[in-house]
Amino acid sequence: MRHLPTTWFFVLCFLCTLPFYAQSDPGKRTDLGLSVQAYPAGIIPTINAEHYLSEESSLLFRLGANITDRQDFSDENDEEEGAGFGGSFGYRKHFPVGKGKIIAGFNTDIWNLWIDWRDGVNMPNPSSGTTYILVLQPWLEAGYFLDLNASSRIGITAGFGREINVVTNGDDVAQDFIASISLQYYFSL
Repeated sequence: MRHLPTTWFFVLCFLCTLPFYAQSDPGKRTDLGLSVQAYPAGIIPTINAEHYLSEESSLLFRLGANITDRQDFSDENDEEEGAGFGGSFGYRKHFPVGKGKIIAGFNTDIWNLWIDWRDGVNMPNPSSGTTYILVLQPWLEAGYFLDLNASSRIGITAGFGREINVVTNGDDVAQDFIASISLQYYFSL
């Protein structure tokens, strides 16, 4: 991961102030958590903050890494793998069911990725390089969270969206539809 831009510094500062804002209004709260999101070509570990606007809705903020090995999924190159950092902003609706809640939401991720690619690997003169991409990734999610106790919960969600390379510095690399599954744990402040 190359460097942490100023924008992410301000996002982190904002996340750190959410607990104080939540304490100023007893009807609102902020939960902190960890998640691991897996998709066919990679894994995304994140730290999360979920700020409740009410019992039925919340805003979700994530910061993390995106580690990818696209194997033979790319139409652009024979091999693509890389990593980078980024985050997300999302909105969730909560529907109480039994000892937990069903959630439905919309998220938008932004990832800075450096992709090492190789093409023509079985040819006499293969080519290779590194491409920087800024990926915009809107996606929908749905899942279920089970309350473990009064202050913690665990959940699983499924997501479906689209990777869009909005900035490409280097040769073209893959962008496509994406499906994922995520395991998440939260605790209340």
